[in-house]
Amino acid sequence: MVEKEKVMKISGFNIVEKLQKPNFWLCAIAVGLIIIQLDLAGKFIASLDALTIRCLFWASILYLIWKKRDNLSLESDIISTLLGLFLIFVLLVKSLSLLWFDSIFVKISALISFLGLALIASGIRGLKQYIQEFAILLLLLSESLISGFIDSNFNVSILAAKFSTFVLWYLGFPVSRQGVNVILPTGAIEIYPACSGLNAILILLQLSLLFILVFPIKIFHKIMLPIVAIFLGFVINVFRLVLMTLLVAAKNHQGFEYWHEGSGSQIFSTFSILAFVYVCYWVLQQYKSA
Repeated sequence: MVEKEKVMKISGFNIVEKLQKPNFWLCAIAVGLIIIQLDLAGKFIASLDALTIRCLFWASILYLIWKKRDNLSLESDIISTLLGLFLIFVLLVKSLSLLWFDSIFVKISALISFLGLALIASGIRGLKQYIQEFAILLLLLSESLISGFIDSNFNVSILAAKFSTFVLWYLGFPVSRQGVNVILPTGAIEIYPACSGLNAILILLQLSLLFILVFPIKIFHKIMLPIVAIFLGFVINVFRLVLMTLLVAAKNHQGFEYWHEGSGSQIFSTFSILAFVYVCYWVLQQYKSA
């Protein structure tokens, strides 16, 4: 009985000692903020792939911090701590009363969360320790900028229509094209920007840049990965467009809706992500074998 009481006292003392350590509370706040971020993203982001990307971004940030945990300077001052707590307080209050037009706030809330936590942990002077993490969050925010740049410089809908027409012609179908319309004798599809593969390209491009930020790879692979990401996102979506054209020509409207807006559309985007993940795995294997 005496030994059991000693064990209980020791274990209880260890728990109290852990609760008194600032690192414990920093981890608790970090976990809470990440859960809030993913909850907000789940409410305002309809795409499962986009939500998965956000999870990968946060996982990458946690991975980077864990790698350098022994070298981090966790010394803050009262002003930095109060500023960090204020940012987190504003974030929590705003999160309780979000409206449909607050999607912009949801996008920047990840940056606000991490900035507040970094100020509490390391102060203003210690923010330079988190350059990679801030770069990852800025990359997450730059989604609309990257999409706008691609859309303004490349007419992805026209390119998708041309390549879809080529694939159908190569397969032996009597296909023609008028602008963004891919036409078969018994049916046709019109390729809007949302169906052009731009979203898939954007997701894979973000993944490639995230991979470059997290892993120390050679310049050749840094150039190669974004190119491969764009290629996979575009080409795999072209085969989806070819399939939908054939379904329209066959008067199979139920099949068309499945691959257009149903679960089928997610299958192609998920397949492109898995294909790109395999490419990233192959790149990492090159460094392990070297």
